Amino acid sequence: MIHVSSYQRKPYMPPPCPGWPKGQRDAILINVDREYEWPQSGLRGHAICEVQLIIRPMARRGSRITWQDQYLCYVHNLKVGTVHPAAGMHVLKCAKHADGTPVGNIVPLKQMRAFISIIPELGAAADARLTKETSAHYSSSFFLNKYFNKQLYYALYHAS
Repeated sequence: MIHVSSYQRKPYMPPPCPGWPKGQRDAILINVDREYEWPQSGLRGHAICEVQLIIRPMARRGSRITWQDQYLCYVHNLKVGTVHPAAGMHVLKCAKHADGTPVGNIVPLKQMRAFISIIPELGAAADARLTKETSAHYSSSFFLNKYFNKQLYYALYHAS
């Protein structure tokens, strides 16, 4: 079971299909430091990621593992920046290695705390490839939509 503070729902990341040529990915907030609790600590001790894949590792027959029955997520990291002065929302950038590939991690699904809504930051000129189906794929900068739900708004408002 996924323990999400605001409501129970599973992350959604279907593969590419005719209607969504780049697939769909949920953005989530994960806890990376046990000293901080969501939503009281705001973004401190947490990271924002896009879920790429959920896996459940299986042990070989007859083997015992300590993490049995634990689901893991492969995620792409988003770096949290400052609050945009005009929008009043945090700016998120896709974390990239020097060669341009996304920075990814594997995290236990139980560290997930909330779903996050991200809005592409268009800038002076929008990329012609952007549609509602491809905007998350082609964008590298986003706004953290603090108006997504009441819990997120209050967590960001009171923690800042």
